[in-house]
Amino acid sequence: MKPTLTDDMIAAMDLLEAFRLAEELLDSRFPREAGRVLAPVLEAEPGNAAAWELYGRAQFAAALLKPAEDAFRRLVELEPTSAWAQTALGLTLDRQSRHREGAAHHRMAAAMGASDRDATRVELVDRPSD
Repeated sequence: MKPTLTDDMIAAMDLLEAFRLAEELLDSRFPREAGRVLAPVLEAEPGNAAAWELYGRAQFAAALLKPAEDAFRRLVELEPTSAWAQTALGLTLDRQSRHREGAAHHRMAAAMGASDRDATRVELVDRPSD
């Protein structure tokens, strides 16, 4: 059953409560609601990498790819050495059929020692076409 969250209910939450509820909503497969609940957290704490990660995951899960891309770009700015952030941004770009742009982030993640899948994604983009 879809949760009913009014703007007033969201505004009344403290930041930690909103973050935890957003985690629960995403885990329960309500990514759009998770994004709504996280908006005040991001506004109040724009440097909170964990909130940007959760927001990006929620937007990606909701297939809202431009907001997901923006969130993951912000996460990469906040945590440039995070292989996970690089992979997430690469996947978001891939899903928008922007494979060459995504490959740059997969390449970075692979160099940081992330999953072998990042290197495979780069190979697929770099493969010469017949």
